[in-house]
Amino acid sequence: MSDMPRPAIVWFRNDLRLADNPALLAAAASNRPLIAVYVHDDENAGTWARGAASLWWLHHSLKSLQNALALKGGGLVLKSGRADAIIPTLAEATGAEAIYWNRVYEPWAIARDTRVKAQLSDAGVEARSFKGGLIVEPWEVSTKQGAPYRVFTPFWKALKAGHAPAEPAPAPASLSFAARPPGDDLEDWALLPTAPDWAGGLRDSWTAGEAAASATLGA
Repeated sequence: MSDMPRPAIVWFRNDLRLADNPALLAAAASNRPLIAVYVHDDENAGTWARGAASLWWLHHSLKSLQNALALKGGGLVLKSGRADAIIPTLAEATGAEAIYWNRVYEPWAIARDTRVKAQLSDAGVEARSFKGGLIVEPWEVSTKQGAPYRVFTPFWKALKAGHAPAEPAPAPASLSFAARPPGDDLEDWALLPTAPDWAGGLRDSWTAGEAAASATLGA
């Protein structure tokens, strides 16, 4: 019987980065071999599906993440379809004992993630989600009556008074990866405009991906 630990899946969503990524850091700290996954889930998104410019940005951000993971000795599994079907199926196929992700807050995504957590729990798979894109959770700042703020200025004052942002965490120094299951080829998703190619202005003004964002912040 093998002594190798069962893998953990890191489910990337809007957090296409290695640095300051709570889900990735927690997964790495578990000492499980990792499977990094991104699911292009326009089926659940419905009218919230990404527009063409966002798809351009997504393509280049995923390419950047693929390169960053390759430098750590791993890669990114790409899947397209309903994440509430793909993630539980992938957990079963790989024998993963835990799934890590950072929370997103669109109503459709909250409903989807609730379904995913329930399915994983029923299958005996640990599901852990993290605050990866906000200073505080929406429910952590409220009026004295416990209701959400409806005016920005008092909300901002309450936020500054009791919720200092945490220092950003560096990327894990090293990562251990499990064997990758088959996935899609990014080019086959055809996220980039071709006929016509209207993205020249985007290319001239922006570089997507974590490395470019870090360089811009440090400039």
